[in-house]
Amino acid sequence: MDYNEKKKRHAELSALLASHSRQYYIFDDPKVNDAEYDALYNELLKIEEEFPELRGAKSPSNQVGTKISSKFKKAAHSVAMLSLENAYNENDIGDFMERVRKLANEKNVDFVLEPKLDGLSASIVYKNGVLNAASTRGDGFIGEDVTANVLTIRDIPQKIEDCPQNFEVRGEVIMLKSDFSALNDQREKEGEKLFANPRNAAAGSLRQLDPQITASRNLHFFAYSVISDDVTLSSQMEILNFLRKLGFTVSSSVALCKDQAEAFAFYSAMEKRRADLEYDVDGVVYKVNDLSIQEKLGSSTKFPRHAIAYKFPAEKAQTTVLNIVVQVGRTGNVTPIAELKPVTVGGVVVSRATLHNKDDLEKRDIRVGDRIILQRAGDVIPQVLHPILAERPAYSRAFQFPSTCPSCGSDLLQKESEAAIKCANPNCEAQMIEKLIHFVSRQSFNIDGFGERNIRSFFKNGIIRNPADIFRLEERNAQLRLENMDGWGRQSVENLFRSINASRTISLDRFINALGIPQVGRAVSKLMAAFFGNYGGFIDCIRSQDGEKLASINGIGPSIVEDFNVFFDRKENINTVLELAGDGVSSGLVQITDVGTSSDGVFSRQSLVFTGSLEKLSREEAKELAEKFGARVSSSVSAKTSIIVAGKNAGRKLALAQELGLKIISEDDFLKIIEKR
Repeated sequence: MDYNEKKKRHAELSALLASHSRQYYIFDDPKVNDAEYDALYNELLKIEEEFPELRGAKSPSNQVGTKISSKFKKAAHSVAMLSLENAYNENDIGDFMERVRKLANEKNVDFVLEPKLDGLSASIVYKNGVLNAASTRGDGFIGEDVTANVLTIRDIPQKIEDCPQNFEVRGEVIMLKSDFSALNDQREKEGEKLFANPRNAAAGSLRQLDPQITASRNLHFFAYSVISDDVTLSSQMEILNFLRKLGFTVSSSVALCKDQAEAFAFYSAMEKRRADLEYDVDGVVYKVNDLSIQEKLGSSTKFPRHAIAYKFPAEKAQTTVLNIVVQVGRTGNVTPIAELKPVTVGGVVVSRATLHNKDDLEKRDIRVGDRIILQRAGDVIPQVLHPILAERPAYSRAFQFPSTCPSCGSDLLQKESEAAIKCANPNCEAQMIEKLIHFVSRQSFNIDGFGERNIRSFFKNGIIRNPADIFRLEERNAQLRLENMDGWGRQSVENLFRSINASRTISLDRFINALGIPQVGRAVSKLMAAFFGNYGGFIDCIRSQDGEKLASINGIGPSIVEDFNVFFDRKENINTVLELAGDGVSSGLVQITDVGTSSDGVFSRQSLVFTGSLEKLSREEAKELAEKFGARVSSSVSAKTSIIVAGKNAGRKLALAQELGLKIISEDDFLKIIEKR
């Protein structure tokens, strides 16, 4: 790229990074993980190295944190709270240590190594030994006043005896993994948005306008720095010991090293231990131990020169297999699942991972008690890569796959040509529950407030046994009294009924998808709905089971036709369809609308990608509208993409689209095109 192209790319990266910083620091809702953010930031640094004139005062490379939220009072820091420069490999650490020695003009420099806690930085000021004020880092110079909230954190002393008259303590506010899991369980039960990871949960909890909410979240504080004119300390190690003496929690995983070999050994040990810690760490911080050398080194506009953070790889982590269980899905497939000691991978806490099938499990020989390498494939699905055989416990035994269904006790079957093992009992309780969970899911009837936990509870209590029972809940509630059940109240029950009633009108393709026919997901459901044309055509097909007609649909092969016919060989499945939607003579519980996808629609034969936050439509609504008017909606950007619909805070996809010169429109533009159809 020439200068003008680099300048344009620098501006794009600056806008992207500023947007991601706001999402991370202000909204506690990051749209990218650390590795993705770092890749963008490093790209910006490379451009600035080539063209230093682009590194202005407002460049992300000169910014710390982000502007504070208007919800809080401002709190100025007596000493700037700078962020840390990042290192990603041993060469970076070696260069850092050598640079320190040269700048300090010292042959031997000791370094203190501390775990880099993944939380929210905070400053706490004491006057006459009493907690006087507390604030977040903010932009490094001015933070948010969160004094009332910090006072609710139990392991932060509010009054300290025998201490300096005035001093400031800095550290990290965190949430333990166990507390994070319990909080998200509660939020899921209440139908609230889940936190992405413990860091965001901690940040969102500390930055509450109501301190009582903060108090209920069980936050913790780890101290690592003290600022005071009333105490004389000479090293970082002395600071940590002093903080412990004052009553603050300080990490016990700290080491003093003299050379690179010791530094790398500590890093490797921490990376192996991170899964066993009660809190998230995303790297190791290397600090010059001698405070006089720290002072001599000074700082840049963004980083102190005496410290650096060696980040752990975001994509992989180590953890322990606590148990292996087999799970029965809605189609009867029996899948082995590894229950793991919770670990953060790519910014998400993972506690379960699929082991795919019996053959794959036996081939890789994953066992209970194994230390394993875990990654998030495609940044979504947790995937066990392999066990660490050198750390395998002496007591371990190969997992014995069951011969009978763990739910109903029926024999498990495996076709000679298939890897899947199945429970062939259609009345298996586990299958029935999974089918109901699928039925109410977002891609099917999309009934809010009816998550997995509630489906299981209602099924176990005999309240719902089939899909039709869902649509009769309101008329039966005089006898059921759902509002008296644990976890329910009058308002939540009314909200559930409102959501159920709102879902009674559904397009034919979503209705077909909701039935849970093996191999018939969203894409195949759309093909079938377009082929049938309307609900009457669908009813005729399931009654006649004309396989030749289905096989004539492009994209539907013989195995799908076979599964479709086998599904509707069972009279109860046909009865479910008739009970829900009627038979054309008598009305049903729901109303089926045509798909309406037009082969000559305004987006016919075009590929659309939605990115960023849409304000007027949900992502699912936007996708349905686009498909209705002929578009093929994709989740990835390529040279073949026709149109990018960019919402607020659009990230990497928008940047790539700009690089490829693709057509980019706003959400309003998208709606205007449809309105003019």
